This record gives sequence, structure tokens and C-alpha cells, in this order.
Amino acid sequence: MQACKCALRVIRGNLVFFLVYIVGLSFMGIFMSQSFDFSGTEELLQGESVEVALVDRDESALSKALEEFLGERATLVQVADSPLAFQDAVAKGQTGYLLVVPEGYEEAFRAAALAGEEAPQMDVVYSYYAADGALMDEAVDAYLSCVRSLIVEAPDAPFEEVLMRTAQVMDVRADVQVMQASDAVAGPDRFVFYLQWSTYTLFAGIVVCIGMLISTMNRADVRRRNLASPMSYASYNVQLALSCGILALVSCAWTLLLGLIAFPDAVAAISVEGLAFCGLAILAYSLMALAFGFMLGQFGVSALMCNAFGNIFGMVVSFLGGAWVPLELLSPEVMALAHWLPGFWYTDACQLAAQMGPGSAVGDAVLDLGVLLLFAVAFLSVGFAAAKRRLQTSEAGGNRAAEVSVA
Repeated sequence: MQACKCALRVIRGNLVFFLVYIVGLSFMGIFMSQSFDFSGTEELLQGESVEVALVDRDESALSKALEEFLGERATLVQVADSPLAFQDAVAKGQTGYLLVVPEGYEEAFRAAALAGEEAPQMDVVYSYYAADGALMDEAVDAYLSCVRSLIVEAPDAPFEEVLMRTAQVMDVRADVQVMQASDAVAGPDRFVFYLQWSTYTLFAGIVVCIGMLISTMNRADVRRRNLASPMSYASYNVQLALSCGILALVSCAWTLLLGLIAFPDAVAAISVEGLAFCGLAILAYSLMALAFGFMLGQFGVSALMCNAFGNIFGMVVSFLGGAWVPLELLSPEVMALAHWLPGFWYTDACQLAAQMGPGSAVGDAVLDLGVLLLFAVAFLSVGFAAAKRRLQTSEAGGNRAAEVSVA
């Protein structure tokens, strides 16, 4: 087992990669999961009350209707009709929106609407550092636009009728409800999010460590020593695979056990079958990452490039797997592309496992695991083809190069 021990010493010598990617990012996933609120809420959705001041210099039906409109949507406060009072009210936060209706505004407004001209302006003051005033100004513009449209539609209608119809139109509101998820699904959400976050953690960590190990063991000087040793090539490959498998199993076990310890309440809401499939999903995904790292190493990629490949492809796989952004928010084209990457099948397997109850059908979860294993087989096949190429090519730095050097 000399080759296996040597490979493990190489991994131990570069332990910083394992600590940063597997250990460090796993704890980051814990903190991210703890910071999110996955529980439902029974509170009604209500807007904050805005303090509004209206200075009426017109004393017309339109100004009175506008004041009533604002009073239904905000808290009216009294402000004296003077520039100094206006400045104090806004600067001291006594009002978030101040509207001044000038004298003769109603007549000018109706005349402009009938003539198709722009409506006269009113003096508006609101704070620049809060959005409440700007939102109230948009509401006033919407109200006046509705009044203008009804005047144009029925020029001969009494103005009181126009204002009454405007109030009816502006009172139409959308019904809002809070959708509560069932306890069976909402309970393990925190644990499932941690598993989805681990998509990047496992892929980047395992690919970087395995790729670094394989590229190190495939160096020409190491190949020469192996060729001169009595160890067979098959035994060497078995021991190398064993060392890679140990790294993948340790990463898998760490990720799963840390999640089980950090989220006991969420784990308690998942059935035994579901937890078993969660573990199998992590194992299958880890094997896929192992195969990808093995493939990179057999192509002779350096440790620096393995680091780059692991990070870039890890982010792509995680994003298109729905680990960071729900795929339902993305376009159908992105959804279709996600099916061609392993991250989608891993996250889907974790979600199905979390919802799995005693005696539930496991066909879809098994399909997800099977696809992950097919990805692993595909990457291993490419890696073995690259390894064979290295053996047969002296320029590749493999055993053939060692034979040339010995000769």
C-alpha cells in the first residue's frame, strides 16, 4: 500500500485546499442556512403609514376629493401655509409628503383636460432620502390622471360625478394572501438548503484536491520511480483510486454529519428513508466530482488550473442546479440547459428525499442518483482514455517517457 500512503501524504501536504473548500465553505453554508427565515408567517401584509400634509389654497371640490384620497392612504397632518413652516415640516420629519394646491387649480385643471393640454403643476415637497414621499406623489399623479381621463370621456358630466367615479376606480385593489407551505415540506427546508449549498462546496473541494493529487502522481519523475519499482501498474491504479475514494468519502461524511448536527429540528422532520437518500445523493455527487477531478488530472492539468476549473465549473454547476437561485425564476432555455449538468439532478434528489415519507415511491429519486452515477462514469471514461494516451505518448510525460529516459 505504498502508493496509497504516498498519495495520502500528498493530500496531507496540501491540506489547506481541503480545509478551505470542504470545511470552511461547509460552515459558510451553515451560517447562510441559519440566517434565512424558512418559516411561514400569519401576519397580514400592511403598508407603513405615511404622514402627509395638504395645503388647500383652492378650496374646490377637486382639492377636497384629493385630500380625502390622501387621507385614506396616509395620515394627514396640519402644516401652516408659509415657506418656513414647509421647510421645518419636511426637515424635521413631521411629514414625508407635502402638497400645495394653488388657487384656481380646479378650473385650470378642467380647462387643460378639455383642451388636451398638460395639467397645471402643484407645489410638492418630500424628502429625498425616503421612498414614501415619491410613492405618494405617484399615487397623486395616478388619481389626477384618472380624473383627467373621465373628464375627456364625458365632458358634459357634472364634476361631482367625475370625482365620485374616480374614487370608485381608485378603490379597486388586488387581494393579497400569504401562501403557507405544509409543515411536511417547510420543516426540512433549512437542511435542504444546506445540502444545495454544498453543491459548490463538494465539487470545488473534491475536484481541486483530486486534480492536484493526480497531476502530482503523473509527473514524469514519479512515473520513472514507479516504473523502476516491482509494483504492478494495476496495483498502482487500485491504490491511487483508493486514496481518491478516501478523500471523497471523508468529504461526503463531513458534509452530511455537519448538516445532521447543525439542523436537528429540520432533520427530525425527514423520514429515515429520506435521510438515507440524502446520504446517497451526497455520495453520488461526490463520486461525480471525484471522476471530474480524475479526468482533469489525467489531462495533465496543473494544480493551479485544477483550482480554476474547480471554482468556475463549481459555480456554473451550482447556479444551474438551483443552489443559489430557484430555477423557476430563470428562463425556459436556462432550465433546459440545467438538465445537462449534474447539479440539477443532485438538488432534485435532495428535495425529493426531504419530502419522502414512509412507504413513498422512490423511483424519481433513484433516477436522479442514476443520472449522477452516469455523469461519474462518463468523466471516468474520458479520464481513462486520457491516461492511456499518456502511457502511449512520450511527450505526455507518462510511462512511455520514463521508458525513453531509462533506455
